[in-house]
Amino acid sequence: MDYLKTIEPYEEALRTAMLSNDVDALETLLDDALIFIGPTGDQVSKSDDLFSHRKRRLKLQALSVLSLQAVPLDTFIFTAMKAALVGHFDSMAIDGTYAYTRLWKRDGERWRIVAGQVARVG
Repeated sequence: MDYLKTIEPYEEALRTAMLSNDVDALETLLDDALIFIGPTGDQVSKSDDLFSHRKRRLKLQALSVLSLQAVPLDTFIFTAMKAALVGHFDSMAIDGTYAYTRLWKRDGERWRIVAGQVARVG
């Protein structure tokens, strides 16, 4: 099984949903048990993340994937991605390269993010 080919459509759906603040799409991509660590070390739940997108606290003008790797872990897929981001979170400007890690869990016929983190790398 090519795990990168399996998860790439989900990563792309997530990128598109983040750019457009598409809460309905995010609802299906994020697991209810989501734990995400943001760039400042803050812990974010699914409801926190959906609230931020619903209120348009995160406004991205660009999210360009620079690299993406996928590794199988039993019934999960771990992804490591570098991306160039431009936008704002509240009044804080976002402009740089960020590294994301995500743990995707199979949920029936689809995959959902159960854990992740992001850090600025450049």
